[in-house]
This record gives sequence, C-alpha cells and structure tokens, in this order.
Amino acid sequence: MNLGWAPVVAHGVGVRGDLPLSFELFAIGAAVALMVTFISLSFIWRRSLLLEASSGRNLGVGLGRVLDVLVLPARLASLGLFVLALASSVSGSEIGSQRFGPLTVYVVLWVGMPLVSAVFGDVWRVLSPFETITAGIEWTAAKLGLPPVEDKGEIRGGYWPSAMALGWFLFFELCYHNGTTNEAVGGAMVAYTVGMVGGASVYGRRWLHQADGFGVLFSLLAKMSPFYRDDSGAIRLRAPLSGLTTVTPRIDILAVLLVVLGGTTFDSLAGSTLWPKIVGNPRGWASTGINTAGMVVVIAIVALLYWLGSLAVGWLSEQNVRQVACRYAHSLVPIVLGYILAHYFSLLVLDGGQNFLRLLSNPFDRGSNWFGTADWSVNFLLVSTDAIAWVQFLAIVLGHIAAVLVAHDRAVEMGSATEATWAQRPMLMVMVFYSVVGLWLLQEA
Repeated sequence: MNLGWAPVVAHGVGVRGDLPLSFELFAIGAAVALMVTFISLSFIWRRSLLLEASSGRNLGVGLGRVLDVLVLPARLASLGLFVLALASSVSGSEIGSQRFGPLTVYVVLWVGMPLVSAVFGDVWRVLSPFETITAGIEWTAAKLGLPPVEDKGEIRGGYWPSAMALGWFLFFELCYHNGTTNEAVGGAMVAYTVGMVGGASVYGRRWLHQADGFGVLFSLLAKMSPFYRDDSGAIRLRAPLSGLTTVTPRIDILAVLLVVLGGTTFDSLAGSTLWPKIVGNPRGWASTGINTAGMVVVIAIVALLYWLGSLAVGWLSEQNVRQVACRYAHSLVPIVLGYILAHYFSLLVLDGGQNFLRLLSNPFDRGSNWFGTADWSVNFLLVSTDAIAWVQFLAIVLGHIAAVLVAHDRAVEMGSATEATWAQRPMLMVMVFYSVVGLWLLQEA
C-alpha cells in the first residue's frame, strides 16, 4: 500500500526486510520451533483443555458497571474521530503527504484495532461508528413513534457479506491505483457507511454483526483475548486463546480468515523486490488490474494449501474435508494476527502512527494545533531495525505455534491424542510452509 508520506512505506505498509540474521537461519528456526511444539504437545497435551478454560473467572459485575460509564464517552470519541477523518478526506484540500483520513483508516483501524482486540477483547462493539450511528437512528425513530426494525434472525448469506467487504477493502487498499488519496478514501468511507447503516435499517443490528467485515474480523481476534464480557454483563478473565474454542465452525467464517490471510500475504509480496520482476512497472488502471489478479491468485493459493491440508487430515482420520476445514478454522486466527503484526508493526510505531498523532492536531492543514502535537516530528530511531525484524520473526512464529496448539487441542477433543498427532501432521506441514514463505517475503521487502 503506497500511502505516499514517507520512505519507510512502499506498496506494503511499513515492511522492513533487513533481518539481523540470514533468512536460512530464521526459516530453520521457525520450522524447528513448530515441529518441537507439535511433538511436545503429543506427549504433554493429552486431552482438551481450552474449551473448559474458555468460561474463565468472574471478575464481577461491578467492573462491568464501571466500564458501562465509559461506553458513551468512548462511542462519542470514536464517532468524532470517524467524522473528522471523513471530513478531512472530503474537504477537497490538496495537502500533499498530510492525509489524516487515510492514516486513520489504514493505520488506526486496520493495524491498531486488531492488536487492541486481541489484548482487550471485542471493544469494536463499543467503538464502531456504524453501531453508534445505527443506535442514534433507532433512538430518533423511537422518539418519533416509528416502529423498530424487526429482527429477522440470521441474515441469509451468513458471514459471506463480511468476507466480501474485507475483500473489497483489501482491493481498495492494495490494488486500486488511487486507493490512498483523500478523495478515494473519503468516498470509500461514505459508501461503506451507507452499506452498513442502510443494511442495519433493514435487518437490524444483526446486519452489522454479520456484514461489517471489520467487526467480524475484530470479534474473531478478540477470542484470543484473556478478557470478555458474559451475558450477565460481568467481565471475565480466561486463559489466552481459550476463547477461540467458542468460534462456530463455519465455511463463511473460514472464508473471512483466508481472505485476510491471503490479502496480507499479497501485501508483503507486492512490497517485495520480487513483484516488479514479475509484473514490471504498470501504472494507472493497468496496475489496478494486475494487482487485483495477483491478490486473487495469492488468496486462492493460501486457501488451496489450507484445503489440501484439511483434505489430508480428513483422509487420515476418515472425516469429511469440509467438516475438517471448518473445524480447524479457528486455528487461523492467531496466524492472521501474527501476519498483521509482522507486516505492519513498523508502520504503527514509526511513520504512520507518529504522523497520525501529529495530524490529529491539524487534520485540515490550516495551522491548528488542537492537542499540541502538530509540531511533532517523526522519530525513525524510536525502534531499531533489528528490533523490528525480531518482532516480525516472533509474530509469525508465535502465531503459528499458537495455531498448532489450538488445532491440537481441537484434535484431542475429537479423538485420542495418538490419533490426533498422526492426523494433524499434514496441517503441520502447511503451517511450516506458511511461516517460511511469510519470513521469505519479509526478507524480500
């Protein structure tokens, strides 16, 4: 993604490939770590533990009530940021590299929210501007005496609309040649808002929970968090990753994860030195077409590898391949988080994140300094290149190790530990391949 505001950002957002050790050592280390984890689990993890741990420990309704007090200010602050980003994008001002709207979408939303969700839980349900706008419309309709929107149950199409929404976003971010201009981002924000709020006016809040691609993705990542809120409103503390066992095994949820994983992989490929050697230097709509085809192919390859791994697991355990693929879809969630952190960490802590804080005080480039940050400069020495490389390596490897652990726990839940270990070997090979390719693309960035 070429945001066009600093040398650290190429087509991919902020990827650095100057690894402190050779790629071969990193790749061997990743493969060995995954295999040692897999073998160790076969001896020490003999029965399912995560599902039992997913209920967690009740921290009390009192904490939930305290957080309830913060809901309205948080909603208003998030909506205010959304409106500010939209206004700065559609204002028509030509402000060169100072693009507050694109920074808000591509850094705060796409990079920051996944990390916040994985640590603190499903906060997007509070911060979503679409939820807030919908709630405001519902409140106004009630005051006017209009009937509420009837809950029609699960939306026909399930979570496929969210997979398509994320695919559209990734196309806009990674493929469309003008995808980072103020005008394009502003137009996309308006279109997405109309789609979400308009759908909610027909189907109710359930539309947002199934069609908002960001919301669905962030909710899946929140299953990794040690914090969640139960139906009674109490905050509970649970073992990290255990919430993934509550993910419903569905083909449309699998599609959401594969679209994001494949899109992130393509982002890294498109930012590597290899991509120009393959496609040359196309411009304009030619670039859009080639990049779109490339992203579709990469997503298809990632999905095919996962499907082949599921097919082999199903053959060894005498299970249906579709059931296997859906049953272990939740194991892709930590991999998705690992890829997001690995590919976008430098953007978050260096140019993109620091520029966002700077432009927050002066989003319209009119000399304002609302929060005293307008004069801040980007400190590229805040984090060393070696530190970035180690974060990238650990994010990918630990993400895959977590995936192996979660998949093993699900496997022993379905059968004996010995049978689970035998049947899961093909999926281990897929995980090793994913991790090695991910590291190689980082090296080529």
